[in-house]
Amino acid sequence: MTSSKDDILCILHMLRIIIGIFGNGLLLFLYSFNLITGQRIRPIHTIFVNLFLSHIIMLLFRGVPTVTQVCIQKIFLSDIECKIIVYLQRVSEGLSLCNTCLLSVFQAIPVSSNSPKWATLKAKAPKYIVPSCVFMWVLNLLVAVVVPLYVTGPGNNTFSHLKKNLGYCSIDWHAITTSNVVMRKTLYDVVFLGFMAISSGYMVSVLFRHKWQVQYLHNTCVNPIASPETRATKVILLLMISFVCFNSFSTIFVIVMEKSKDTSQWIIHISAIFSSLYPTVSPFVLISSDSQILSCCNIFKRKKFTSSFIKISEQRH
Repeated sequence: MTSSKDDILCILHMLRIIIGIFGNGLLLFLYSFNLITGQRIRPIHTIFVNLFLSHIIMLLFRGVPTVTQVCIQKIFLSDIECKIIVYLQRVSEGLSLCNTCLLSVFQAIPVSSNSPKWATLKAKAPKYIVPSCVFMWVLNLLVAVVVPLYVTGPGNNTFSHLKKNLGYCSIDWHAITTSNVVMRKTLYDVVFLGFMAISSGYMVSVLFRHKWQVQYLHNTCVNPIASPETRATKVILLLMISFVCFNSFSTIFVIVMEKSKDTSQWIIHISAIFSSLYPTVSPFVLISSDSQILSCCNIFKRKKFTSSFIKISEQRH
């Protein structure tokens, strides 16, 4: 019989998976609906699609094994299954970082100045979005290749005193920390976080400059209206802040796990919850902030109402 703590963990893990997959799946459907119906789609939406897809993969392959282990309390994974699951976890986590970075970089270009150099870059940038997304997939698939070497199933007790038990799989933290894996992963994250910080800082400066211009227009009795690019920039900056905050908390718990000899299962579960907050929350941040998504929902409702009305009319006749 499960304890009350296990029941609470079970509910929390199930909620984050259901809510996260619903939000990311809804946005995937809306963008696909826009594409099928011929609605106008900005080139940067390709990055959003990749981001939502990576979040669904992350929530599935990180959440489902955890829910199975916590709620059912049955360990059923073999070594190969554990290696595949942890590998896809690392790939999806890397894709989340890379796509968030791409959003920041490609959004900083349209809001830049109108100088000839920037104008040329603005014209060419949309052509590089799809190749950049493909490159990020290939890069993360290759970078995470070494991870399965340090993963075993829960039933493998070889050198168990050197391993960290995730509940459904075991990771050889000793081998990881003594090799160059941690250093390479840290350098990898720092590079993308650096690009993200630079582009985000630039967008913040542009927004402040825009704010002063709006105040000037307001003082001259002109009604200023924020441009679509300005609104999109604010949304992406909000996503950047969410990513950094949630992953910072998760990193703190990961460090605690590495330093402690006997890791508590509660620390592992809290770290997993924080690491999944960004893929769970980010689609709803986008839905509530992006007017194009809201208008897409209204279009879908109108089309659904129109088709229902036509069917009723045909039945009457």
